[in-house]
Amino acid sequence: MIPRWPDRLETDRRAVSETLGYILVFSIIVTTITTATVFGFGGLEDRQAAEQVTNVERAFDVMADNFRDISRYEDPSRATEMRLADGTLSVGDPVTVTVAAGEQNGEEFVEREQQNVTFRPLVFQSDGGSVAYESGVVFRSSGSDSIARSSLPFVVGEETALVPVTATSLGSSTSAVGGDRTALVVGERRPTARTLENRTLDANGETLVVRIDSPRADGWDRQLRAEGYQNVSYNESADHVTAELAVEKNGEIRRPETVRLPVTNINIEFN
Repeated sequence: MIPRWPDRLETDRRAVSETLGYILVFSIIVTTITTATVFGFGGLEDRQAAEQVTNVERAFDVMADNFRDISRYEDPSRATEMRLADGTLSVGDPVTVTVAAGEQNGEEFVEREQQNVTFRPLVFQSDGGSVAYESGVVFRSSGSDSIARSSLPFVVGEETALVPVTATSLGSSTSAVGGDRTALVVGERRPTARTLENRTLDANGETLVVRIDSPRADGWDRQLRAEGYQNVSYNESADHVTAELAVEKNGEIRRPETVRLPVTNINIEFN
């Protein structure tokens, strides 16, 4: 009897097709798992890092409220717990807040008189971004861009402008803490050497301005403009922003004749 070769060839083809099918399905599964691992887990880690920074930002809001109580009610000290989540909390580069009286000469503001305060902000840094506390304002930063997460503490009245400064500084030998731990940030009020009268400027027919020299000057710039301050000027190369102490209220520009610079000095300790 002659073998039926066509049937055997058909069986072989079917076997080869099934083998190729298994290989194709296996390749798709491996590719899917690899893609999910590379992109999915990476995206998940990014979201987790961002959420950790958001939790730190909430702690900074609580700390800002505590420092505000020290300033407003003259509390001797306040403490705030903060989960660092593998980030680092430290005092940052110096920030200077200046109030001045003078006049505009072309693009340059010529100061006749000024008062200023320099302090060290609190800065949290991690792979997910950074958060900073500068004189009552909480900033969130990503790369070189910053945005204020709270309103400015400045008050512009019809006759007097107040530019309160919470001047934080390091009060112990520990300048930074980090790692996967909970840190206790203690703020302690310390005496102010100068009286408020010594930090008061009168316009005397000139213009009153506030200038902030800060690594987060772009964030100050955005917030000053958002709150209606006049003639805001941001110098990116010098990291400072200047604004006239005048705001629009009910369709009118309010320009006070006096500015005061009240200062609350707070020593910071990390435990």
